[in-house]
Amino acid sequence: MTALAVPAAAAGTTPSASATPAKGEAASTLTLLRLELAGTTISAGQVAAITSNATKPHQASVVVTPLDSSVTGPVGRTTVPIGQTATVPAAPRSIALPGGIGSITGPTLRAAADDTTAGPVASAVLKALGKVTLLNVPLDLKAASLSDLSQVTSSAATARKSLELGSLALPSLQDLLSSLGVNLSALLGQLPQDKLVELAGLVTSTASGAVATANSAVDAAQAAITGTVPGTLDQAKSALTAAQGAVTTAQGAVATATSAFNTAFAAIPALTLPLGVSAGLTPDQFLALSSTLQSATDALTSADLVSLATAVKTAEDALTAANAAVDQVQALVTALVNLVTAVLNAVVGDQDPLAALGNIKVLTSAVAAKNPKADAAVSVGSVKVLGAATSLQSLTGVLGDVTGTLSSVLNSVAGVKFTPPALAIGQPSKSTDRKGDTRFAKASIAGVTLTLPTITLPAALALPNVPTALGGSLTLGDLAETAQWTPGTPATTSTPTTTPKTPRHRSSGGPLAETGGRVLLPIVGAVLIGAALAVRRRFHPAA
Repeated sequence: MTALAVPAAAAGTTPSASATPAKGEAASTLTLLRLELAGTTISAGQVAAITSNATKPHQASVVVTPLDSSVTGPVGRTTVPIGQTATVPAAPRSIALPGGIGSITGPTLRAAADDTTAGPVASAVLKALGKVTLLNVPLDLKAASLSDLSQVTSSAATARKSLELGSLALPSLQDLLSSLGVNLSALLGQLPQDKLVELAGLVTSTASGAVATANSAVDAAQAAITGTVPGTLDQAKSALTAAQGAVTTAQGAVATATSAFNTAFAAIPALTLPLGVSAGLTPDQFLALSSTLQSATDALTSADLVSLATAVKTAEDALTAANAAVDQVQALVTALVNLVTAVLNAVVGDQDPLAALGNIKVLTSAVAAKNPKADAAVSVGSVKVLGAATSLQSLTGVLGDVTGTLSSVLNSVAGVKFTPPALAIGQPSKSTDRKGDTRFAKASIAGVTLTLPTITLPAALALPNVPTALGGSLTLGDLAETAQWTPGTPATTSTPTTTPKTPRHRSSGGPLAETGGRVLLPIVGAVLIGAALAVRRRFHPAA
């Protein structure tokens, strides 16, 4: 008989694995304003908002530094920890700039940090912009807003920021020159005609109007001058002084020659004068006599009256020429004075900023998540250069043309060395990455950078007590974001395990039906085996 007994299966369970939560870190940093000047770096409105759920307890904080400089170190730095909100600083803080050219008052911010049910979060908003006073480049900064966030949740680590400046305006041409210590009236006196017209062309029409009229008068006055034509108002004034001196010299020569003639003529006794010659003749009257009478009169004195009278005539002709030269130069001086006045009025009367940017928005964002993203951008609502609207893309070129002309004008004067201001819009830097399961994102941008002008001036053109050659740069809105995030792993549940069963032998047919046979078969088999053994013992007794 075939044995049908099947061993019972051995049962058990596999241990469960605990869940691993998602972890992330985010940092959002800002420097609202950074000034590099004369080897000193000054920062205003530094913010670092940092969050992390990688540790327990979670981390969240905002570090606010109202002012910082390479000379003083941090001023008023405050850390706002998790669970707190604060206005920093409680009172505005200021720093004086090197060289006595101004000061910076730091901004005021409202910062908060918390651990919410979604995860840790840190944020900051701008309450007051602060103020920048630069004597060498007066700036116009208007109302601003700031939204700064660092946050970590189960699905992402996020750092993002938006900064809005109402406007940034450079000074007008006249304000720029005076802030650089340029004595504008003195400068105009040393500019040649073409440079005067170039300077005026920055702020007014030179094809019509007062400048055009005065410029035409200068052309006419220059054409009337014989010999060397003075190129500038100062040179024309010097030429006029020299011409007036020549007149004085010529007048003296006339007086000397006339006196010599009169002395020699007066020495002749009246009774011996030739018929037709009377006492008291002027040199011109004497020269008008016939040559016979001149010779007869000349014979009555040891002096050569003809030569003396001719000398008087020559001196008088020289005086006439000198007076004519004075008139010509005086006309040029008058025309140049009118041109300089027209240019001065145009420059002083124009209050349009060299450049003005309106509604500046600087945005950065770094999101480390299943699909990480990063972004950085600058947008400007309006752009004007000396009052004329232009596009943001054209700003560098158009402003460069203006400052290039200004440089050409100023550097044409001996002893002047000018480096113009420049504006640059920041270029975004952004990237995402993945290393293993961890996602990374980062973004940064410097919103607007102003390169400050410098100038070297001779004493004759410089206003007193104004520093001129400090130079440097000013950056508004230096934003940076970093984030990293690692997804969690879900928990695994307990599962039963069984030991494989020994195969059962049968002659044919399919599997046994699930009718309770698996329980009954071992019992039936045991009964049959027991019966078989009993029969065997009966018919085959032991030997």
